[in-house]
Amino acid sequence: MASAVAHVGSNGKRLHRIVFGTDFSPVTMRAASYARALAAGHSARVDLVHVFDPDVYLDDQEPRLRSLEDRLAVRSAKLRSLAAAFTEAGIPVKTELSMVKPGWSALLESAKNKSADLIVMGSRSKPQLKRMLLGSTVEELIRHARSPVLIVGPNVPEAGDGPLTFQRILYATGFAVKSERAARSVLMLALHDKAKVFVCHVIPNRPEERDESPSEADLRLNLERWIEHSPLSHSRCEPVLVHGDSAPAILALAEEIKADLIVMEPRKHSFLLTHVKRGVTLEVLAQAHCPVLTVQD
Repeated sequence: MASAVAHVGSNGKRLHRIVFGTDFSPVTMRAASYARALAAGHSARVDLVHVFDPDVYLDDQEPRLRSLEDRLAVRSAKLRSLAAAFTEAGIPVKTELSMVKPGWSALLESAKNKSADLIVMGSRSKPQLKRMLLGSTVEELIRHARSPVLIVGPNVPEAGDGPLTFQRILYATGFAVKSERAARSVLMLALHDKAKVFVCHVIPNRPEERDESPSEADLRLNLERWIEHSPLSHSRCEPVLVHGDSAPAILALAEEIKADLIVMEPRKHSFLLTHVKRGVTLEVLAQAHCPVLTVQD
C-alpha cells in the first residue's frame, strides 16, 4: 500500500509543477485562473504552453496578417502578457511556443519533460454533440496523459483571486483494482486542502440484468472495502451509491453536495471507460459547474 502522502508525479502533499495549455480563447483564460490559483495554493511553478497551428486562426483579425512571422509575433505577445499575470501573482512561470502537430502531443511531451504533476486545460465542448471532443486536444489528453489533467469546462466560473483549495471532492469510481493512481491524486488534494471526499459509484438502471447484479447492500460493502484498502483510507471519505445513467447521476450528485471538483478515471477496461465510449466523461465535462480531474493508469 502506498504511503498516505504519495501521489502521481511527486513525493509530497502538494503540486510542484503545472503545465497549462492555452489557445487564448475565453474558456482557456478561465482555465488560466485555475492554473494560477492552484499554483498559488501549492507554491508550484507553471509552464505556459501554446501550440501554434498555421492552419488555425485565433480570431477574424489574424488572417489579415501578412506573414507567418507576424502571426508568431502576435502569439508570442499574448503568451508574454499571460505570463505577466502569473508573475504579478508571485508565481514562477516559463513560456513555450511550439509548432508540433498534433497539438496535444506537444503538451504531453512538455508535461513529460518537465515531470509535471498536473496539466490544466480549458474545454469549449457542449453537451449532446454527436462527436463531442472526438479527436480534440482535450480528449487526446484524457486518453493519453500520464499526469492528471484538470479540465475547465464551458460552465465553470473563473477561479477567484488568491490560492485555490478544494473542499468537497466528488470521486466517481467503478472499484477498479488499478485505481490507485487516481486515488493518490485525490488523496494528495484532500490532505493538502483538508477536503472531504465523496466516493461515488453509479448503479446503472438495467432492469433486465437486475437478477444477476449484486445487491445494493453488497455494492455498498464493496465500496467501503475498496476505500479501506485504497490510499483514501487516510482521508475523510463518505461512500455514496447513486442510481441512474452515469453522467446525469454524477452531475446531479455534484450539484447536491456542492462539489468543487469532480474526479474521474477514464482508463481502458475500467467501469467508466466502457461508458466513456458513450460519452460519460465528455458529457460530465460539458455540463459540470466545477473543474473535472481525469487520471489515467
